[in-house]
Amino acid sequence: MRRSALFAVLVLPGLLACQSGVSTEEAAASISDADYLSKISVIADDSMRGRANLSPEITETAEWVASQFQADGLKPGGDDGTFVQHYTIERAKVDFEASSIQVTGGPALELGKDMNIGRGGGSGTVTGGVVLVVGTPDPDQDFPAEKVNGKHVILIPGAAGAETGRRRMRFPPGLAQAEPASLIMVDASSDEDWAAAVNRTREQVQSRTPWGSGTGMAMFTIRESSLASLLAAKGISLTALRPGATMVVRDVPGLEITINTVTQDVGSFAQPNTVGILEGGDPQLKNEYLLFSGHMDHIGVGRPNAEGDSINNGADDDGSGTIAVVELAKAFSKLKTRPARSIIFLTVSGEEAGLWGSRYFSEHPTVPLDQIVADLNADMISRNAPDSIVVIGKEHSDLGTTMDRVNAEHPELHLTAADDIWPEQNFYRRSDHFNFARRGVPILFFFCGTHEDYHRPSDEVSKMDISKATRVTQLLFYLGMTVADNPERPQWNPESRAEIVDNGGTGGR
Repeated sequence: MRRSALFAVLVLPGLLACQSGVSTEEAAASISDADYLSKISVIADDSMRGRANLSPEITETAEWVASQFQADGLKPGGDDGTFVQHYTIERAKVDFEASSIQVTGGPALELGKDMNIGRGGGSGTVTGGVVLVVGTPDPDQDFPAEKVNGKHVILIPGAAGAETGRRRMRFPPGLAQAEPASLIMVDASSDEDWAAAVNRTREQVQSRTPWGSGTGMAMFTIRESSLASLLAAKGISLTALRPGATMVVRDVPGLEITINTVTQDVGSFAQPNTVGILEGGDPQLKNEYLLFSGHMDHIGVGRPNAEGDSINNGADDDGSGTIAVVELAKAFSKLKTRPARSIIFLTVSGEEAGLWGSRYFSEHPTVPLDQIVADLNADMISRNAPDSIVVIGKEHSDLGTTMDRVNAEHPELHLTAADDIWPEQNFYRRSDHFNFARRGVPILFFFCGTHEDYHRPSDEVSKMDISKATRVTQLLFYLGMTVADNPERPQWNPESRAEIVDNGGTGGR
C-alpha cells in the first residue's frame, strides 16, 4: 500500500469522529486530569526557565500553544494568518554621564549622588517648580490638582522604616490625573544601600511599551540629606515638616528643577500573544465573540532557594490558566453543535510586567472590540481550597447571576463559585481581564488566591491540585456554553460601568 493511502486510512477515523462531534457532556469530560497534567508538565518544566518576558522561552510557549490550537482546528487570530500576535518592547539603559539635573534658585543636585531615576523616568526633559506633599490625605480630603500641575511633586511621608530606612507613602488619590512634571520620593537609606540602588539603575534595562511607561509621570528618588539642604536654602526645615491629621500641599517659591534623562537603545523584543478562534454556528451571532484568556508568562530565573532551585516555573501562576484556555479550545472544538457565538482563545504574555499583552490585544484586537461580549479570565486556579474557586467581578454585570445559575446546575463538579473574599486587595484590577473591563467588556475573573509558593521556585506542578484545575476548567466550559448560546449579550450594572468604563482607571501589580 502506498504511504499516502496508508496515512489516509489511519487518519480517516479521526476525521470522521471530528466531523460527527460529541455532546456537551462528552466535550466537558474531555477536559481530564491526565490531559491537563501532561500539558502543564510541558510549559511548567524547568526547560521553559520560568517563561520570562523578553526571553526565548516565552516565544517557545506561545508557539506550543499555537500548535495546540492548530491541532484543534481553530482559525488563526494572530498576525498575517498565524496564531501569534506580536507587539514590540523597546529596551534601553540610562546614560548617567549624559543625563543631568539643573536647579534654579537653590543648591546644585547631581544625578547618582543626590537623585536617582525611578520607575517611569524614561527619556526626555522635565522642567517645573517644586511642590511638597506632606502626610497622607484624609479619605474626605480633595486633592488640589491645580497646585501640582506641571510641577515636581516631592512626597514627604512619616517616619523612616525600621529595616531599610526608606520612607513609604501612599500616593494621594488624584495625583496622577493632576499631571505633575514628576513624582519624587524621599530615600533615607544608608550610603551603602543608596549606592547599590544607583548601580542597579545604571545596569537596569528599561522596557518601553507601545503605549509608553504606563505610569503617567516620570518618577525619581532624592536622598533625604540632599532634600534637607535644598529646602534649607529656601528657609524650610525638613525635620519640621511633620505629617498631621490631614495632607498639606506646600509650594516652594523661587525653586525650579530641570531633569534631563538620556537613554541608550539596547535593542527590541517581539512579545507574543497566541490567538485561536472557533467560529460560531449561528449566522448572526457568529459575528459576536466570547473571549477566554490566561497569561503564559511568569518571572523567569531568580535567586536559588534553600533547595538550590532558581527557576520560577509558575505552575499555578499562570500555567494553570494557560492550560485551562488550551483545554477549553480542545473541548469546544469537539462539539457536534457549535455554540451560537464565536469564541476567542487568548493566551497573553507580559502580565507580570504590567498587563502588557492583554492591553495590546484590547487596543489592537484582531476582531472588533465592541463585538466581544465577555471575557472569562483564568489566573491561578489550581491551589488552596479544593472545592471552591473565587470568581471576581460577579457584582459588576449579569454574568454574576449567570455564573451562579451554571454553578448550581453542575453539582457533579463539587465546586463552589465564591464571591470575592479579598476586596481590600483589589484583585479586580490586577490581572488581564481588567484591560477588557476598562474598555467596556464585561468580565469574570477565576482565581484561587495567592499562597506560600506565589512568585517562588516552589510554585511547581507537584504542588498543584490537578483535579481542582480540571473542574474549574469544566465550570468555565459550561459557563462559556451558556454565554455563547444566550441570544442576549451580558449587561453591565450601570453603577459599575460608570465607575470602571466611563471613569477609566489603571491596573497592574
